[in-house]
Amino acid sequence: MDLIARAQAEVIKRHDFFVEWFTGRAGQAELATSIRAFAPDMVMIEPDSNTIGTEEIIAMITSARGKRPADFKIRVELIAARQIGDDIALVVYDEHQVIDGQKSARRSSAVFSADPDAPEGVVWRQLQETWIST
Repeated sequence: MDLIARAQAEVIKRHDFFVEWFTGRAGQAELATSIRAFAPDMVMIEPDSNTIGTEEIIAMITSARGKRPADFKIRVELIAARQIGDDIALVVYDEHQVIDGQKSARRSSAVFSADPDAPEGVVWRQLQETWIST
């Protein structure tokens, strides 16, 4: 599988995990696998422009287990992907969430680098999210 395909698969797999974790259906083994998908120096720029690093991202995910209702959903629409370096890929995607019937959406740009030890062979390096209309 090439770098672009691995990065796109990572986006899908990680959001599938988030649904399972946030609804309380995933266990600690799945969390440990997911954490391995984030580079130690990852940066996330949230839709409100707050910037957080890997430790904060992991703490946020860890504390969110079981905090969403059983019908919580995330739908990911892959928009574009391209290789921007030998081992670097950029994936742009829309993330649509439904929580208690309330819809929200964000467009995200994610930078990945190759890492053979990561679950899908790539790690998240940077993620920027922007609110969009649903």
